[in-house]
Amino acid sequence: FGSSPFARRSSASVWREGRRSSVGCRMIHVFNGCKEICGLPGKACSAAGDCCKSINCQPLEECCKAVGNGCSSFTEKPLSTFVLVTWLMSGLELYYCMTAIGGVGPVCAFGSDASVDLPTFLYVHAGFAVLNIVFAPWFQHQVWQNIEQKVAVNQSACIGPNSMLKRETVQAAFKDVFLQDFGVLFYFFALLASFAWSWTGKGWADGISAVCEVKGEVGQAAHLGMVFFWVAALYSFCWYNCACCAGTVKYRGHPEHQPLGGQMMA
Repeated sequence: FGSSPFARRSSASVWREGRRSSVGCRMIHVFNGCKEICGLPGKACSAAGDCCKSINCQPLEECCKAVGNGCSSFTEKPLSTFVLVTWLMSGLELYYCMTAIGGVGPVCAFGSDASVDLPTFLYVHAGFAVLNIVFAPWFQHQVWQNIEQKVAVNQSACIGPNSMLKRETVQAAFKDVFLQDFGVLFYFFALLASFAWSWTGKGWADGISAVCEVKGEVGQAAHLGMVFFWVAALYSFCWYNCACCAGTVKYRGHPEHQPLGGQMMA
């Protein structure tokens, strides 16, 4: 007997769902690995604090412990890896832009097809990089505030003695901010403009004379701008569609928001 169209569609739907779940299971290992790497400085500071304790150096011990707890608290929040990647990539963009601005000479100029001169392109590109650096921690803060509001309303948003946030709670907070915050809407259009600016600037940079000492820096800055656009798009896609990305977030909120039966983290 031949299978009906409905049966074929159902089988295809089950296959797609199973494939999506398989990809999600693999993605959680990637995000866990990134969070562990980003948390290494905090663990190192905590270990240094233990060493100071063994030699009875209390002021240095308290300092190391405070730094370690701060690093751990940061990496345990959602989007911590996005913030660090943004700072790294946009910081490199700023470095290349500033280096190129300082080395612009008479032989360093765009071709006649360029709409702006080289210094103007670099200053605007640096402005986009600064916007990325500011937006990433702001976006993380907005998501965390949304999580705190959800925990205050629904204390079952956390599970276990270590107050692990439910994946659905974290992902819902991300979606709320991503879809409803006007700051995110502004940044979305700014990111599109940044990509277009980098794409166009890369073509202009290819027309710079080979004797220009900063031609490479200009090209690298434009290239990083294009790559960052796809990095931000990938993070947004993963967080919006894969709950696994939010599976290891601990709640370090206000005591009055702490779930009943949960242990407040220091």
